[in-house]
Amino acid sequence: MKDYPSIAIPSTKKISELYGKIKDGSLDVKPDFQRRLVWNTKHKLEFIDTILKGYPFPEIYIANDEDEEDTDSLRSKELVVDGQQRLTTIVQYIDGKLLSNSGLSILNFKDLNNDQKRHFLNYPVTVRDFRDVDINTIREIFRRINLTQYSLNAFEIDHAIYDGEFISLAKEISENSKFLAIPTFREKDLSRMLDLGFILLIMATIENKGYFSYDKEVERYTKEFNNEYSNKKIIKDKLIRTLNAINKYKLSDDSIWFRKSNLFTLIIELSKLEQMPSGNAISEFEKSVIDAKKGNHSNTDFVEYYSNMFTGTNSRQARVQRGNVFRKYIVDNKNH
Repeated sequence: MKDYPSIAIPSTKKISELYGKIKDGSLDVKPDFQRRLVWNTKHKLEFIDTILKGYPFPEIYIANDEDEEDTDSLRSKELVVDGQQRLTTIVQYIDGKLLSNSGLSILNFKDLNNDQKRHFLNYPVTVRDFRDVDINTIREIFRRINLTQYSLNAFEIDHAIYDGEFISLAKEISENSKFLAIPTFREKDLSRMLDLGFILLIMATIENKGYFSYDKEVERYTKEFNNEYSNKKIIKDKLIRTLNAINKYKLSDDSIWFRKSNLFTLIIELSKLEQMPSGNAISEFEKSVIDAKKGNHSNTDFVEYYSNMFTGTNSRQARVQRGNVFRKYIVDNKNH
């Protein structure tokens, strides 16, 4: 069997040492491949309680940042490969930005006595240092670490692995004011990058020239167009134009069109059009779907559409059927 060298050298570092590195900027806890923070206050306080009780927690992974060096102090900067939330929580606790209000019996850091503060700051953290491993290998390590963690979704892993043209455009669209004005994604969704995943799904569907099930083609296109994306401007203009039209419809926040399955259909189908339908047509379609829900509409098309809002919404069949009904009554302008 081939003997592979270890590229992750284990050691222990005190919390005070890691805190100092973060505060002076020599340890970056938010490299671009990291996911957004998802822990709520209760999760953070439970983690702090783990440290205060001297219990162990999973090791931290760091590596040298090959793109940045502090030339003044002649120190290489480091970045966190895995452990962002743990280290960020520790910094928030020490800085007094994480206050105990969840019912847990945890003192704020400033209220600890000197011995308790000393024990907290001297807590030994297991750290694996990848040293000068190249960034592509680090991204692959990050992906493999998180393959066993159910809480990391596919879009977060894609965000960690790919940083090229396709995913960069998706990030740009997800941060555009016209998309942010749409009240579909809640704070929890944003923290899990579901907004980014939604845009990636839309872009992949457009590139695929047809619907597919779930998100199975997203990584394919993210990977294929990572280095070069020749359609970038076309897709960007198409999506911005579509989002602008949706904003102009001035739909209420509780409109069915802001349900993810319907918003997906709306954006995909509108993006195909040269001329956008009127707001009245969009509103009338919504009214017909709601009437079908209440049993007040005999047209089976709208009954079918309503069913596909809830049952198997991410299957190819459901997406195709929603698109077909939309085109029949909005694009083809057939009276109902």
